[in-house]
Amino acid sequence: MLAPVLAIFALQSCDRVAHPYYIKTDMDTSLYGGPGSFIDYVYPTFTPNTNTLRNVMIEDYTGHKCSFCPGAAAEAKSIADANPGRVFVATIHGGASPDGLSDFQKTNASGSYTRDFTTPEGLEMAGTFYGLAVGLDSNPKGTINRINSGGPFFLSASVWGDSTTTALTYAPDVNLQAQSNYFPSTNGLFLHVETEFLNDMSGEFNVVGYVLQKEIIDWQNVFGVDEEFYEHHNVHIGNLFAETWGRSVGTGTITAGTKVYTDYSYEIPSGLTTDEIVFLIFVYDKTTYEVLQVIEHEI
Repeated sequence: MLAPVLAIFALQSCDRVAHPYYIKTDMDTSLYGGPGSFIDYVYPTFTPNTNTLRNVMIEDYTGHKCSFCPGAAAEAKSIADANPGRVFVATIHGGASPDGLSDFQKTNASGSYTRDFTTPEGLEMAGTFYGLAVGLDSNPKGTINRINSGGPFFLSASVWGDSTTTALTYAPDVNLQAQSNYFPSTNGLFLHVETEFLNDMSGEFNVVGYVLQKEIIDWQNVFGVDEEFYEHHNVHIGNLFAETWGRSVGTGTITAGTKVYTDYSYEIPSGLTTDEIVFLIFVYDKTTYEVLQVIEHEI
């Protein structure tokens, strides 16, 4: 449960309570596992960001019963492997329907395909994009920074490579940095993000944090064959603060050099270790949905 306000009182002489000190935060302060109380938590200091490159996020919308999806997944992984530190993949189980759930994502009551790979945020995104008619009309389909070049921004896997090559040449308008503190005693993580606008901009911009599980071994239909021990990579297991569309980092006219700081807390899911998950953090334009910058953060 989030703890939006934590009040800590300073005691003066004669045991009188005066001038209460309030820490206002959306973070779940109960996840703090350091010395003292959360008032002693040390926020990170960011150094100047000298990055000059715009990274790329491939969102691979897939389903475990989709026979052609493994081919798309292999293509996405190949592109990312060829561009280390520049291209990142998020595998999202969502399909072409108003609620984001197609036959490809559905589960069985018993036997094979009992694991539900979908997330509320993933289904909401899939349903929204399906309704917007931006190309999510089947699985597999994917986005390359959701760049709209005069048409739908969901593309077939056959053009992901060329589209990524082009997107990597774009100059960045936004830079991102992230730092985190992890407390094993509570399995709690505090993640801090710096968004820096490099140019004068106008519009509405949000920051989003995807939580990805690096690998899950489970059933997958592979070109018509049901495989029990298929390796699912970078599976989307939720968003930070369960926010599908993130939170604002800029609205209206924004001056170059503006920096915005966003703080998150996250409890590592039971049964997972910090080595098994990774965060994709990105800023996007709320009007066009285009991803302006993305970084990967590991604990």
